[in-house]
Amino acid sequence: MKKQRPVNLDLTTIKMHPAANASILHRISGVAMVFAIGILLWALNLSLSSAEGFAQVEAMLDGVFFKLIIIGIIAAITYHLLAGVRHLLMDMGHFEEIGSGNVTAKLVIGLWVVLTVIAGVLVW
Repeated sequence: MKKQRPVNLDLTTIKMHPAANASILHRISGVAMVFAIGILLWALNLSLSSAEGFAQVEAMLDGVFFKLIIIGIIAAITYHLLAGVRHLLMDMGHFEEIGSGNVTAKLVIGLWVVLTVIAGVLVW
């Protein structure tokens, strides 16, 4: 039985609304936090192992690469928290319509960018 349905294989032609982008970013930030736990636990283990280990972590925190990693971790946690609150509000029956869902998605993404910039300035 052959199904007659449209097939769109060119994903660049699909325009997703802000609520869909916010949902996908929420999942991505969750995965990023799983990797962040490993990095943070490694740094904690190294810093608590000895005075030399603490000095190593302290020296790494002065480097540009590790600062970028920390800013990325803060960005993932911040976004996941903001989007999680948005999802909880939606679970309670608020902002479920497409219009209000898109507005809250834009608000969450905008607030996330602002907070990430502030955190980046503070870390740097």
